Amino acid sequence: MSRATNRWLKLLLLPLLFFLGAKLSLAFAVTPEVLVMLWIPNSIILAALLHGRGRPYIALAALILGAEIAADTPTFSLAEALLFGGVNILEVATAYMLLRRWKFDPRFASPIDIAKFVIAAPIVAAFISSAGGAAIYTWFRGATTTFTDFATVWWFSDGIGLLILTPLVLSVWPPAPRIDEEPATLHWYDGVAMAIAIAMFVVFVLSRERMFHGVPVRAFLLFPPVLYVAARFSMRITTAMVFAAAVILLFVTKNGQQPFGNVSIRETVLSAQELLFIMATTSFAIAALLSQHRRTEQELELRVAARTAELSATMAKLQQIAVTDSLTGLLNRRALYDVLRHELVRSERYGHPLAVIVFDVDRFKSVNDVHGHAAGDDVLRHVSGVATKVIRATDTVARYGGEEFVVVAPETDLPNALRLAERLRSALRSSEITLDHDVILTVTASFGVGMLEPGEHSPDHVLRRADQALYAAKAAGRDRVEAEASEART
Repeated sequence: MSRATNRWLKLLLLPLLFFLGAKLSLAFAVTPEVLVMLWIPNSIILAALLHGRGRPYIALAALILGAEIAADTPTFSLAEALLFGGVNILEVATAYMLLRRWKFDPRFASPIDIAKFVIAAPIVAAFISSAGGAAIYTWFRGATTTFTDFATVWWFSDGIGLLILTPLVLSVWPPAPRIDEEPATLHWYDGVAMAIAIAMFVVFVLSRERMFHGVPVRAFLLFPPVLYVAARFSMRITTAMVFAAAVILLFVTKNGQQPFGNVSIRETVLSAQELLFIMATTSFAIAALLSQHRRTEQELELRVAARTAELSATMAKLQQIAVTDSLTGLLNRRALYDVLRHELVRSERYGHPLAVIVFDVDRFKSVNDVHGHAAGDDVLRHVSGVATKVIRATDTVARYGGEEFVVVAPETDLPNALRLAERLRSALRSSEITLDHDVILTVTASFGVGMLEPGEHSPDHVLRRADQALYAAKAAGRDRVEAEASEART
């Protein structure tokens, strides 16, 4: 189904809903002048305008006028129906234009939106409509009822209809994506409260004499359950609860049960409308305020979580920077000592051997002197890359300083340490690095191997012996592997 077809189907559906709403409203009329307690149709049309952002109002107005004539026949004459239809169109248009001018959020996102809606629709627009409607009533049927009485009942019936039903329609047919809000967590006391609410509603409906075991039953019984729902749940559930309370109150009043005591039917209608107005405005304001508060808390929690994640990432990055050599990406000298201390403890605890290999790039100073320091940096990065590929997963390679590197090889005896050093030397010897201007270099290094001796608790001792072996390798001609003399004899 195309978007245009869907829009026209909705447009044709609205007059039908207007007609049904008008018939239902007239069915609940209780005054001799056929003035209703709650006028339903205008709330549906206003919700449709807010949903569609005013499109297409002219076609909708014409359809509403036809629906008004069909709904009012035969209760009212054709002239009355036409005039009433015009008044209803004026009411909805006034409310919509005011709400649009005030930048009203039809999702009722905050108490400010509730205030805007109450002022624009139930108060201003319904008042203007009531003046026009009362004038029509007075002209055609004003024999026994004054203009003020007509206007009051009309104002309240239209205002209450707009106030209760427009938010309900918009809550199930939102004009924009509904504001995300975590559903309230249900507790045992919610079940108890709802059971009490149902019991109160039942008692209110069934108490024809307005007494229950000698206790007076008044319409106030409907108020606490609605307020509880507003305080605990979302705006959508609150609007449904207010509507349910309104239906119950209308039903009881229509049946002549006098929910406000032994007063006239006109006073009963006005009291019912006043109660519904107070109930709706109070509960909607509470629901909007608490909903806004919950969303603010959720947004704050999300910001705190995002900030915490950002800080954690920054701390991890700073920690990585603190232990990493910025040029080669290997562990730096500080991190190397931390690794060695840890491995010293493990080696002593489990009695496993620990080897340390120190190697130094041969004739590195000449690379800097001939090709520049940038070329020297390229060589160091090349050496670190080769070493990283050759060592085992359990080994650790670090930059010790300058062109000197260290490999920590846990659980490695001297023969295996010498073989690992030889693999490193051979891999460097067989690899080449291309510098700027297509200069190709072959990099070599000299290696010294030291073994941890029993009773040693400081990394400096084994590093010193491996360093001495490195000097021996350089003295013997470079590009070779040597072990510290005492260990070699072992």
